[in-house]
Amino acid sequence: MTLILSLSDYWKLFNEEEPIWQNGDSDNFDITRKLQIIYGEGFHREIHLRDDVLLSIYNYQSQKSVVVESPVRGHMIEFQFFPLAGSQAQNIGSRPGQYFLSGSGMALKSTNFYNDFFGLVEVGVHIEPEVFYSFVSDSSGEIPSALKHLFRHSTQPTYERYGIQTPAMLLAVQQILQCPYQGITKRIYFESKVWELTALMVEQELQINQGNLITTALKPSEIERICYAKEILLQHIHNPPSLMQLARQVGLNDRKLKQGFKQIFGTTVFGYLHNHRMELAQKLLIEKNMNVTEVARTVGYASLPSFSYAFYKKFGVNPKSYQTKKVRLE
Repeated sequence: MTLILSLSDYWKLFNEEEPIWQNGDSDNFDITRKLQIIYGEGFHREIHLRDDVLLSIYNYQSQKSVVVESPVRGHMIEFQFFPLAGSQAQNIGSRPGQYFLSGSGMALKSTNFYNDFFGLVEVGVHIEPEVFYSFVSDSSGEIPSALKHLFRHSTQPTYERYGIQTPAMLLAVQQILQCPYQGITKRIYFESKVWELTALMVEQELQINQGNLITTALKPSEIERICYAKEILLQHIHNPPSLMQLARQVGLNDRKLKQGFKQIFGTTVFGYLHNHRMELAQKLLIEKNMNVTEVARTVGYASLPSFSYAFYKKFGVNPKSYQTKKVRLE
């Protein structure tokens, strides 16, 4: 049997549960509520960072089909990240590793269909438009034209789009879910992560509006194949396949692989490999008892001058000087 709820009834059922305080009075900004039995098992957290900034965390598994009917309503600026489990709601495009961006304005009437036994993990950032505006405006109160579409009047429909989380976004979301702090330290930590995600989102929005980022929708199977391509690269850093060979191995054409890789990881296929080599080299120079030549070979460079040049271009110092400086500091 499918349960049909209005949006107000939906939230009323959420709020009927007694709050569970995370750590007494010192964490009174962080409210957790168990979900009603009609939703299955899970919880909903509201983390009130300031009057106009809210962080929310959902984690639940439904056991019933639910339809939620939402009326026309005013809307904050919101980012929703889906890090672990994708919703099986029929009209929601969320998948693991995706996000949903919505600007301010008027949210249109909608109906959400949640299938039985769907799972959802979601981290949401909710910011009042005035606060967001104050962070992206310059000293004269102006904002970049590429961001103006995020601020719409309450009579205008909101701007909305889905996107793929970058590695930096994924990391920040996981850090929110695994926050090790309590009390005032936790609040500061959460707020820092909210503004970190906001900065990453703003940068991506600017890139899109400048035509520097392709946002073609990717199917879940394509995301899996692109992530598999990344694993192949990392397993063969000494002798990586060509782009065409890599595309064949994962079952994509080279154009889809190039575009999808840039969309998910924020860089080209071999730009990602290069960054991995340099970061691994940096780690080996500090942690292992290896000389520069050995490190160069380990990360896939047959030529020491080529390795030294690449390392200098990445970090602004040659590898020998970097290693010597780190040893002295220790």
